[in-house]
Amino acid sequence: MNGSLLSEGGRYVLRFERHLGHSVERVWRALTEPSELAHWFPGETEMDLQLGGKVTFRHPGFEVDSELLPTDGTITELDPPRLFAFTWGEDLLRFELTPYAGGCVLVFTHSFESRASAPRSAAGWNVCIDSLEVALDGSTRSGESWYEYLDRYRDELGSDGTLTRDGDTAQLRFERVLDRPVEEVWDALTRPERLGDWLADVTIDAIEGGRVELRLGNPAGYVVTGTITRLDAPKVLEYTWTSPGEPDGVVKWQLIPAAERCILLFTHTLHGHWDEAGTLAAWHLHLGLLATALAGFPTWPFPDTRWHELHVRYSRAHEVG
Repeated sequence: MNGSLLSEGGRYVLRFERHLGHSVERVWRALTEPSELAHWFPGETEMDLQLGGKVTFRHPGFEVDSELLPTDGTITELDPPRLFAFTWGEDLLRFELTPYAGGCVLVFTHSFESRASAPRSAAGWNVCIDSLEVALDGSTRSGESWYEYLDRYRDELGSDGTLTRDGDTAQLRFERVLDRPVEEVWDALTRPERLGDWLADVTIDAIEGGRVELRLGNPAGYVVTGTITRLDAPKVLEYTWTSPGEPDGVVKWQLIPAAERCILLFTHTLHGHWDEAGTLAAWHLHLGLLATALAGFPTWPFPDTRWHELHVRYSRAHEVG
């Protein structure tokens, strides 16, 4: 069964329910024993199976920004063989088993903060739960691919940017899957001639502490300056964002390799209030122009009419100006 997205207490929850043709005791072992988890859970896992016990996660060979890889967790609920929950970095994973005719029902939930990550996470967990079922059955049957699930969840859950606020600090987030390998996307984020294809006329000294200046054409005369605060090619690029008349902030680009494709995670953090809807609309379009440029098609001029349409949509979605 496909996952559904809920909102609870200011966080988001993906919920999956799967009928499994195995006893509660058999599925419990698949959920809690590291040798069994290796068949379906992302990464390698070790755990001290007691309430408050430590869980350790390892991701050998997965070359991404360390921020994106949970390494530690804590068991928060444990009632063998019915209930098991643990933190996964800042997220919470919960597994509940109920006996059912000929087997049991698994209800799995993933609680997280960023709405923008919902389609990617839902697709990933669908693949994992499919793999759990295959491991239990001892079969070679498999479900849809991660890309097929992702397309479905993007249609169901949307792929618009999100806005969250904590006091005077706001975060804008987008996720995109780009049909080019990570190295090519990295070039498009760091080489001035490539940046000019989709973002701005840019001067960039691509080292930590290096200077960045973006001269954007929309609106005319809009100039942003900044300093690179993190750079680990081709995983993460972060720099400060300063422009007259708007709050100071930071933009961060994180890349996840996905075979011949690349997952882009973008975050723009600002400290203050401004035209949030307009900024969401602008980044929405520039990320579209990035995909167009990577595909080798013309990108300019900037689509002003579309910006106005998106501005209205984001204003309504987030109740901001």
